[in-house]
Amino acid sequence: MGETKAKYPIGFYVSSLTYTFERFAFYGSKPMLIVFLITAVAQGGLGIDTKDAAFIAVQLTAWTYIAPVIGGYVCDHWLGARYAVTIGCVLMAIGYLFGWKATGVGSIYMMIAVVSIGTGLFKGNLAAIIGRLFDDEELLDSAFSIQYSFVNIGALLGSLVTGVLYISTFRHGEVMGFRQVFLVCAIVVLLGGVFFTLCYGTLQGQGKKPFKYLTDKDGNIIGESHENESEAEAKADAKAPLTSNEKKRVVAIVFISFISIIFWLFYYQQDTVLSIYMVEKVDMSMGGVTLTPQHITTSWNGLLCIFLSIGAAKLWYKLSQRPQGDLSMFQKVTLAFLFLGVSYLVLVGMEISRGIGAPNSQKVSVVWLLVFGVLLTLGEICFSPLGNSFVSKFAPKKYFSLLIGVWTFATFAASILNGYTQGFVEKLGFFPVVVTFAVVSFISAFIMFVLTKPLNKMVEGKDEA
Repeated sequence: MGETKAKYPIGFYVSSLTYTFERFAFYGSKPMLIVFLITAVAQGGLGIDTKDAAFIAVQLTAWTYIAPVIGGYVCDHWLGARYAVTIGCVLMAIGYLFGWKATGVGSIYMMIAVVSIGTGLFKGNLAAIIGRLFDDEELLDSAFSIQYSFVNIGALLGSLVTGVLYISTFRHGEVMGFRQVFLVCAIVVLLGGVFFTLCYGTLQGQGKKPFKYLTDKDGNIIGESHENESEAEAKADAKAPLTSNEKKRVVAIVFISFISIIFWLFYYQQDTVLSIYMVEKVDMSMGGVTLTPQHITTSWNGLLCIFLSIGAAKLWYKLSQRPQGDLSMFQKVTLAFLFLGVSYLVLVGMEISRGIGAPNSQKVSVVWLLVFGVLLTLGEICFSPLGNSFVSKFAPKKYFSLLIGVWTFATFAASILNGYTQGFVEKLGFFPVVVTFAVVSFISAFIMFVLTKPLNKMVEGKDEA
């Protein structure tokens, strides 16, 4: 037993639990934000037009996704990561306080800006600290799997608890408790920051200095990182032309980054268009319990991710034992788009069941959205092999940072574009939009199916000596 405990340093668990606090606050507030924006002032909301509300709400997802790129640069050069994490928690808490006191759009934009800056300092830098706590790469892989569980626990609890808080606990008559939830989120993320700060001593000296320095377990500088030591080598690599195979890999990464915009744009609709649809057109009661949109878009998704990921892992393992091996990364992406298309067919059926273009008083069962969630999550699990790991594996070293930026920008672009979809729904109607999304998903699946073999050759091929 002692051996098992010694595997993972206490600092790892401290850092992972800090993620739980932060994700509780983020996923406790993010899915609620759009509901807060569109709910009438008399019911505790801001009474903003749905089209404008969708555009505002997506900014939180978009900017908190791209901000860690900047935060990482800060900690590479100027600031110790542990201090960045603490400052990030304080800033996020201040940001949520703007939501607590919000009486108009200005306060919401301030909340988004401050939370995004805080997330930029927090997110990637805490992961970097965890990475530096381990020398064994295999142990690090399993550690990040455990850390991801802490993240999911925070997201699941945050969305479950705050959904109950605003619709029930903090509710006074017709007035929902949105603002009090933002206060709770501020307190939770601040507690996470205090906890992390009090546990600096468990971090083995990591994060005291910028990451360009190597430190001992007391945080003393003992040299510069390998990146700086190999500067001459890096300059030599930069001058060398790309090989034929490297050029093909760059093309493959750019293509997949582009097609990922389609996937994530359609995936993120649950945070905007579908959340608005649930508020206006869905009977959210089930078994005597009233659900909130975030229970469907976030809590349900979190539960499904836990259980379906286990099943998917077992399936991938079984397939890998075949003579032909596991499905390729691109075959899994094809499956992801198929599941995405079928999930939108469920939404097509849902609107037909409700009555196409029927008034908001005509409600549809929330069961449709639970089924949609299952299919969407299956698509997400199939798509998940793509990400920074894909770029890390295949990008030429000299263009690694640039291509990571392309991938990050693709997800950022999908988040921003998501803010405009509600405008199309209001012009064209919900039904034509979801039909279009289903058709585009199936077309994307077909394109990926046709290109699977060429893409595999592009990334797996080797240059002749």
